[in-house]
Amino acid sequence: MLQTLMVEVRDATTDEASRQMLARIHAETMEELGTVLSADLMDELAEFVACCDDQGVPTEAEIRVAQAQLVGWLQGLLQGLQASMAAQQAAAQHQLQVLAAQRQGAGAPRPAGKPPGLPQQTGTYL
Repeated sequence: MLQTLMVEVRDATTDEASRQMLARIHAETMEELGTVLSADLMDELAEFVACCDDQGVPTEAEIRVAQAQLVGWLQGLLQGLQASMAAQQAAAQHQLQVLAAQRQGAGAPRPAGKPPGLPQQTGTYL
């Protein structure tokens, strides 16, 4: 979806009015994102502010460079989110396995010296 959006934006023409609107939207978006992003992510994103000239209206070439930077930043952000979700899912799966093992071993006697709450060792290790 992001790639499709970028292709459409890349092919669009940018007149003075659309560049002014882009500058306004950019400023508003940066302000809103500042309230929800971590300081590190906001610092990275703030680097794109340099795409504007003295009047605050970016040229078409500056817009193209900012688009490329933004796509890279968004892809990195999405990959980080995916990795975080995968790690959380793996941790939850491990916790479920531990709980299931505890339930199975709740009625069976524990070996001497084994603290309560830990599953019994059965079978072989892989």
